[in-house]
Amino acid sequence: MKRKGGCFSWILVIVVIGLFVFGLDFAGDQIDRRRFPWGYETRGTSTLAGTWVGPVVTGSGKRLGMLIEMRLAPLDYHRRRRTPVFRTPRMTWLIGRVLVCPRPGRPQEFEMDGKPEGPTDGSHFRLSMHPRVDSLAADGLAPSHMKGQWGGKDSITLDVSLHLRRGKSAISSSDDPDTGRDTRVTLNRGTEAEFTALCSR
Repeated sequence: MKRKGGCFSWILVIVVIGLFVFGLDFAGDQIDRRRFPWGYETRGTSTLAGTWVGPVVTGSGKRLGMLIEMRLAPLDYHRRRRTPVFRTPRMTWLIGRVLVCPRPGRPQEFEMDGKPEGPTDGSHFRLSMHPRVDSLAADGLAPSHMKGQWGGKDSITLDVSLHLRRGKSAISSSDDPDTGRDTRVTLNRGTEAEFTALCSR
């Protein structure tokens, strides 16, 4: 009988610990949503999180289609230990993907991460692009990083740094109108279907 009671006690301890950990995760998620509502898509509310679509016109007049899909990274993103309750400046903030179509039917896909700059209200942010590890980026113009602004509405303004990909090389030149300086871009809230339509033009 004592043995059964001991087993029950251990099971009870495990259940209590599990509920405690679940409670911390839930509390952390709710606190994060209240602190940074702009990072979570909410129906009927303009947020930085979501999908943004629009054309990119380079210095030489080349036209690209661009889609940015971003959201706040989960609190446990790249964490092996306990999930934190509060988001800190040292953590990864923004994650997502970027699609670019330099020519019809051939979109390139990049992984994206970034952080707010200055106030943590999502109004100013910086993004970095990396080719997906499971795909080889095609040759052509591609973004490397961006500085963005969001005014709380349904558009974002970006200063996009472009480079020319040739195989594994990333080429830029101060004499090149496409890669020598940042390209100003305005994207509007949109869908992947709108991006596909933009790329087919």
